[in-house]
Amino acid sequence: MRTDILYSFRRCPYAIRARWALLICEIEVEIREVDLKNKPLEFINISKTKTVPILVKTNKEVIEESLDIIIWALSESKKKQIKNIYIPFDKREEILEIISENDNGFKYHLDRFKYSARFNVSEEDLHFIEAAKYIKKWNKKLINNRWLIGDDPSIADWCIWPFVRQFKMACENQKKTFYFEDPIKEWLGNYENHQYFKKLMHKYNQWDKSCKKVYFPYN
Repeated sequence: MRTDILYSFRRCPYAIRARWALLICEIEVEIREVDLKNKPLEFINISKTKTVPILVKTNKEVIEESLDIIIWALSESKKKQIKNIYIPFDKREEILEIISENDNGFKYHLDRFKYSARFNVSEEDLHFIEAAKYIKKWNKKLINNRWLIGDDPSIADWCIWPFVRQFKMACENQKKTFYFEDPIKEWLGNYENHQYFKKLMHKYNQWDKSCKKVYFPYN
């Protein structure tokens, strides 16, 4: 039986959030772990962006963006009303706005801080400071709410926590003094300590066409 295929990379925050959605929505896919330094020809031929994650549906339709994969997973889930739960209609605009803030603002500075050698080493501190502003802004949101958008989790939380986690790890690796305090520390801990986290971050061998099929989530 044919299965939808997810091309992924274990540590990529965009791929992490797509896999998280698949886990919550209880959707199984064939997973193909991509070596980003040696991308397989099959992946290159079907991907316009040449980045992970991408989902290849059984009808050959390709979904290129992680947010679109998340929305697809919510639509395909057998859980009743799950899409309305995680993308409530009255908060849809606010949810998409904060996701855009992460993807177009925070991510820009995060990359230039974490990978400063690839960009401009002399600007590492600048991008660290700018990235930290987003953390402080979201922390203020969480003072009044349990989640980023109100008292219930939404895809805004799904989409942003992998990047906050990456920033925290970059601060630790690059010995930057930035203290993750509650409530954002607790908010991030909801994911890092979640019962699904081990499945989410299971390490798969790099894929090539000779590999035996493997599936996500790993059982």
